[in-house]
Amino acid sequence: MAGNYWEDEVYSAAPLSGLERTSTSNVFDWLGRTFLSDGGKIDWRSVEAGHTHQRFGDEESLVAAALAEISQRVQPSSTVEHVGDGLSPYGVRFAGGEAISVAAVLLEIPEHHYFLAEDRAWIVVVSTEGDLDVVDRVVAC
Repeated sequence: MAGNYWEDEVYSAAPLSGLERTSTSNVFDWLGRTFLSDGGKIDWRSVEAGHTHQRFGDEESLVAAALAEISQRVQPSSTVEHVGDGLSPYGVRFAGGEAISVAAVLLEIPEHHYFLAEDRAWIVVVSTEGDLDVVDRVVAC
């Protein structure tokens, strides 16, 4: 039986290998309670307070912008959580000081990415379609 490439190869190599692994259900349950949904995704039209949206035509620009957004929000002593909605076998938690190097590797996985402050003060969502959505001071819809 073949293993899971993402778990066996990607998550077992630095910088992902030492990260705390978590269930994705905690984050996805929180997202479901906090945001209205549209076809299984966050209905961004219903999010007004603190929300910004950008669309990119190329992956390089999208990744650079996503890393800049995360960098603006994260503190070295804080904790960031990540879940993906496709290929990532679990969520991960990591220190703010390693956020950019970890996020850069996670963004190589072809799926929608959700990066959240541990206290849920902000969320950065990156889609495979080129969308970058950011919410500061998350307020339930």
